[in-house]
Amino acid sequence: MMKRGAMISFSGIDSSGKTTYITLLKNYFEKRRIKYKVVWSRGGYTSFFEAAKKLVRFFGGKKLPKSGHSEQRDEMFKKKSISKTWYILALLDLIRLYAFTFRIYKLLGFTVICDRYIWDTYIDFCFQFSEDQIEKSLLWKILTRIHRKPDVSLFLFVSPEESLRRSIEKREPFSEPLEKRTSRIELYFKLNDNEKWNIAICTESREISSVWQEIKETIDNAIF
Repeated sequence: MMKRGAMISFSGIDSSGKTTYITLLKNYFEKRRIKYKVVWSRGGYTSFFEAAKKLVRFFGGKKLPKSGHSEQRDEMFKKKSISKTWYILALLDLIRLYAFTFRIYKLLGFTVICDRYIWDTYIDFCFQFSEDQIEKSLLWKILTRIHRKPDVSLFLFVSPEESLRRSIEKREPFSEPLEKRTSRIELYFKLNDNEKWNIAICTESREISSVWQEIKETIDNAIF
């Protein structure tokens, strides 16, 4: 019998295969008639937060930069008042999502599939704030204490070079340079050493079917 309202999270560097395996998991759940919700849960980029930013842009007009990476956006975030406000609002939104919305989904019997989760956000924040600043933040402490913990948390990874190659091949917008991808994967490995995920899987040189079988078995063992 399936665990009611289970939760599964996929973390990892860009182009490590998260979308591919989330799609396979969706198909698997649909065949088994399991109701689910897929949620993009990267801090500062949730659907609720994006809607709020569009509203601000609408009233702010040309004064605000467009969505995505840009020099204008980077310059704006150099102002402490702006970066701090963004940080506080992003954390409040994640508390809403991770602590309350996900528990409501559980009560309603939905299995939640998270495209990125709390430690992906932590890594994102590390590029704007120091690790010490983040970990000493009251809102971050609250978030890490009350967020809903996944039943299965997966960390998928490839080398920074392969991540960049795949991103170029897919013509992804706002592609990060190799140096930043290298810094990201180092942070992911550091967190993995601290056992932030149930399982870590290298997807670089394995067949998709092989990786999917490992993921499916891990999920089946945890929630069925």
